[in-house]
Parts: sequence; C-alpha cells; structure tokens
Amino acid sequence: MKNLFNDKGKDEIISRLEKLKDNSPGQWGKMNSNQMLCHCADQLRLANGEKHSVFSGSLLTTTLLKWLILTILKAPKGKVKTVKELKQGAGGSAPTNFENDKKLLIALIDNFDKSFETKKFFVHPAFGKMDHWQWGRLAYTHLDHHFRQFGV
Repeated sequence: MKNLFNDKGKDEIISRLEKLKDNSPGQWGKMNSNQMLCHCADQLRLANGEKHSVFSGSLLTTTLLKWLILTILKAPKGKVKTVKELKQGAGGSAPTNFENDKKLLIALIDNFDKSFETKKFFVHPAFGKMDHWQWGRLAYTHLDHHFRQFGV
C-alpha cells in the first residue's frame, strides 16, 4: 500500500503536486487549490506534532473506521467533517501565496519521515493512537483524495 514513508508513494505525491496550478478547479467541495494546499499542510503538521487538536474519537473511530480508512475505503467526495484546526476559515492556516504554500507543502512531505525519527507519535483527533505506518498511510490517502479533487 502506498505510504508517505516509502519513496514510491512520496515521489508520486510530489510529482502530482508539482502539476497543481493556482487556477486548478475543484471537482467537489468549497476549497480552492491554494486553500487545499494549506489544509493538507495542516494535516501533516497535525501528524508531526506542530499542530494539535483535541481527541474526539470513539471506540468505533479508533478501531473499525480507522482500519477501513487505512486499508479499504476511499474518502467520499464532498463534505467530510474535519477538525477546526484543519478547516479553512475556522482555524486552519490561511493561504498566503500559491507558490510559497506549494513549496511549504512539498517541504513538509519531503521531511515527513524525519518528523518521526524520535519515535513520538501524536494522537489523531478521530483515530486516536497511530503508529508510523498508519500516519504515513493516512497522510498519503489524504493527499491523494485532495489531489484527485483538483485533477492532479
């Protein structure tokens, strides 16, 4: 399974990201491409501990739903509830300049594995405790979902 912790997954994601344009239209949802860059960067910051969110999961989200999302299901197109720390206009990082925000996301992806060298893993707000592989898989699937949203 593709994952941000292996070169194949990371290289594919960066290659797709490099094709994203400021005017790339969204196929669903309300974000524009620059807002999406910031949203995705915030998710990686949540994973590496630079950003924090309160745990609001349940037994269902920390077991069955986490397993389904990481192994079988693709995120649905359209509105998916997100924590305010990742939500554009509510607590997520505001877009600045498209090219700068794009470079920042590429840097976060490039350095994602280094964030986990301390073996400290942060709690996901819905899925709870996650190991190295799970964070890498979730990061890959989240980026893939939003890149498909913008046709890259």
